[in-house]
Amino acid sequence: MRLPNLGVCAALYAASIVVLLLSHLGHGWGFVDLSIYRYGGEAALDGAHLYSLRFPGALAFTYPPIAALLFTAATIPAVSVVETLVTAANLLALPAMLCFALRLRPVSAWLARREAIRLALLASAAAIWLEPVWTTLRYGQIDLLIGALVLYDLSLPDTARRKGVAIGLASALKLTPAIFALYLLLSRRYRAAALAATVFCATVALGFAAIPGDSGEFWGGAFIDSSRVGRIENAANQTLRGAFARLLHSTNVQTLWLLGALAVGVAGMGLAVAAARRGDEVSGFSLCALTGLLVSPISWSHHWTLAVPALLLFALGAYRRASTASLTAAGVAAIVAFSHMIWWVPVNRPLHSELRLDDLQLLFADAYVLVGLCALTVTAWRASSRRRGAALNAGAPLLPSP
Repeated sequence: MRLPNLGVCAALYAASIVVLLLSHLGHGWGFVDLSIYRYGGEAALDGAHLYSLRFPGALAFTYPPIAALLFTAATIPAVSVVETLVTAANLLALPAMLCFALRLRPVSAWLARREAIRLALLASAAAIWLEPVWTTLRYGQIDLLIGALVLYDLSLPDTARRKGVAIGLASALKLTPAIFALYLLLSRRYRAAALAATVFCATVALGFAAIPGDSGEFWGGAFIDSSRVGRIENAANQTLRGAFARLLHSTNVQTLWLLGALAVGVAGMGLAVAAARRGDEVSGFSLCALTGLLVSPISWSHHWTLAVPALLLFALGAYRRASTASLTAAGVAAIVAFSHMIWWVPVNRPLHSELRLDDLQLLFADAYVLVGLCALTVTAWRASSRRRGAALNAGAPLLPSP
């Protein structure tokens, strides 16, 4: 690929950051989640009942105990200093995450490391305008760090002794990345999966040693109580569960969600593992990420930063194959994220307004879920077509003999 030199790519990223901050999207950043991190850190220092507290906006601390211990560092500097540091860290984590994604097989076989860095910077210049990334920035979230940890781990060769450590750490900060430990296990990278589990368990033990009461409360049941996280019908909740609630105009969708999550989870992980076993880590990561986002009880839109590398990898593959259909699909997915359309509906105005959306509003409110399901469906169809083609080429019958 012919790309500008490193200095030009970095300058374009910096210019895009400046334009974003000066635009209307750069105003009114409340850093609401960063404030929760600070409150959690203060509660851990004060010995308060961390998981019984309700912070401004009736928000609860929903992260594992070890995260509260780490967030104590955010309580030391002034708020404005912390906000600046976290924003800067996120703006560095974004190109790092994308660069690690470009080191996955088979892209790493034909894209040199220097090209990957330049392409990651160029892609970041566009990606900061995507709704998941913008939301991460304005909330002061840690999702870009989580994504960078996961992709750093997956970009390591399977022979690397430290492979699995970063996924274990990411899972200790937020539970959702634990699906990648399962991905490693099912794709027969047993040592890396065991290392991820060991690191995770070590952080749990450290939490019990430092704040035993809070650890007992969290691991005793608070971690599976999704009602503490927020309204499931919220348009920002881009999961099957949220989509079912909005579609059926009811929050009583537990059974339907569990059945749907089971079906999508099995199918999605099956496709991801099959891709990994044939050496396609790009597809394996992308399918695992989409599956995790869809089946989780809650996937706020900023969690979908994990789908941003998948979009880049898909678009790059489509460009390399000169596939008009795939490039069009990548463009549609990008438009969905660039447009911020999930916010084009009334969000809790009036109360529980997302349970009363019309058909067009449902299309907007469920946009990420629909894109994710389409991606999994098309992948499954292509996999089925490959199997049928292989069976025909081998002269095998498509159906068993009676």
